[in-house]
Amino acid sequence: MIHRYQKMIALGVIVTFLSLLPMYSLPFSAAQVQNFVEKEQRVSFQTKQNSVLPVLLGLAALTAAVFVLVMLVTKVDYDITGTWEFHNDFTTEGSVDYDSVWSFTAYDYLDKVSGVFIRNAGGKITRGKYFVVNENKEVVFQDDALTEAYVGKFDSKKTMSGTFQIATAKAAGNWTAKKR
Repeated sequence: MIHRYQKMIALGVIVTFLSLLPMYSLPFSAAQVQNFVEKEQRVSFQTKQNSVLPVLLGLAALTAAVFVLVMLVTKVDYDITGTWEFHNDFTTEGSVDYDSVWSFTAYDYLDKVSGVFIRNAGGKITRGKYFVVNENKEVVFQDDALTEAYVGKFDSKKTMSGTFQIATAKAAGNWTAKKR
């Protein structure tokens, strides 16, 4: 569940850090300075050696915050949900290549790594399940009859490719897909 809110948590930490940083560096009020001056006039003022540690810790925290922000902005999220145009290219003799349209629907709209698909191949409807694995890049599809298996990966946010096997026809091949 924390994975779902990872970006929001990181953004909250960064905003909190950046909002507290200016408040920490605010100057003293006039009353505080006057009390300090009066107190030090009575006792001889002794300077103490400044420590570099708070400055280094502040720089490390700022660097970490910038790093997290850059990682959140540049992370590529692969979203399989929606409609895709597939092309199946058989490598088995006697099989005919074909095109189909697939619609992917996630079980959970926040975590789109698994769900169901509906494939329309020239009017023939097939249903099945999909899974996205390995940092949202590799995909696995299997029809409900367990006769077809597709394995592949995202090539970009709008394209995928991989291999397939059809157990009933003892056929195999490669597939490519483009998101509409």
